[in-house]
Amino acid sequence: MVTGGRGSRRAIKVQGSVVGAVSDRDHLIPVEVPTNEIRRAARDPEFLSAVESVYADLDARIATRRPLCINRGACCQFEAFGHRLFVTPVELAYFIAKSEGPLRAPTSAAACPYQVSGLCTMRAARPTGCRIFFCDVAAQHWQPDETEQTLAQIRALHSRFDLPYAYVEWIEALRQLSSGEV
Repeated sequence: MVTGGRGSRRAIKVQGSVVGAVSDRDHLIPVEVPTNEIRRAARDPEFLSAVESVYADLDARIATRRPLCINRGACCQFEAFGHRLFVTPVELAYFIAKSEGPLRAPTSAAACPYQVSGLCTMRAARPTGCRIFFCDVAAQHWQPDETEQTLAQIRALHSRFDLPYAYVEWIEALRQLSSGEV
C-alpha cells in the first residue's frame, strides 16, 4: 500500500512484541519485523505458489485496465513524491524468496534501493502497492478497490501460512531484514 498524508496510529502485537504500525508520515513508529516467520515462509514452495497466484490475478486485472506509468519511477522516490510504501510480511517473504543475492540495505528513506536509473530491478517480486499504484489520473478511480481486494487475499494468506498480519514501512522493513540477512 502506498500512502501519503495522515494515517491512523495502530500497532499489532504478536507474543508481546510490536510487529507493525501505521502512523502519520511525519511520525513513523519503528517496529520489529517478524523476521523468523518471514524467513520460514520464504522457503515454503506452497506459500510462494499461493502468493504468485494472487499476484498473477492482480497483474491480469491491472493489464485489462491499461494504466499508464507517466512519471517513470518517480513514485519510488518516496520523499520527493511525498508518500511511503507499506507492506505486509507476506509481501516481504515473497520478495526475499525472489531476491538473488543479499538484500540491498537502504541508505536512506528517500528512495527504494531497488530502483536503478528509473527502473525497478525487482519488478517480478515488487509489493502490492507498487503493482497497483499509477499516478495516471485515469487509474485513480479503480486503485482503492484493487488494493482492498488484494489485501483481503493477502490477509487470508497470513492466516493460512501462520504469519502475523501487519503493515510495516518498506524502507524500515528492508533495513531490518538486510541487517539479519535471510
